[in-house]
Amino acid sequence: MLATGWFYDTTIDGKTLIKAMGCEGYCPIWAEVASAEQVKAAKINMLDSASLNTFVPLPTLVANHPKFKPDNGYWRGPVWLDQSYFGINGLEKYGYTKEANELAHKLIHNAEGVVDKGTSIRENYQPVTGKGLEAFNFSWSASHYLMSLLEDK
Repeated sequence: MLATGWFYDTTIDGKTLIKAMGCEGYCPIWAEVASAEQVKAAKINMLDSASLNTFVPLPTLVANHPKFKPDNGYWRGPVWLDQSYFGINGLEKYGYTKEANELAHKLIHNAEGVVDKGTSIRENYQPVTGKGLEAFNFSWSASHYLMSLLEDK
């Protein structure tokens, strides 16, 4: 983790950090290998409305990155439920239940069609508008919503 309060991917050879804040930063938190101090720093980024705490939170790339492309950007901005789950569940594991619940509430209530009867849960979501993207009836997304709802809080 750097002074930015984030965990970064590396190049294939592992020698260079790819300094773009995205969903890779949630994994050490979810896996419980981050220190309490590191999670506290990452939490600040996760709750920042200019970067990760978007209308539908925890996009795959921070909203204030120049390459952020929430429409048809695939891994450059849309919200993938599994990745968001890792971030939210990780915060819960470190005792940030209030913050995790706030993000989970937005993830459920701001994503198009999730709470509407007869609509389809989508593969991913546009983080700024909440519009459903890609495949319809996506079980991977639905299962992560269920896991979020059924876990002890």
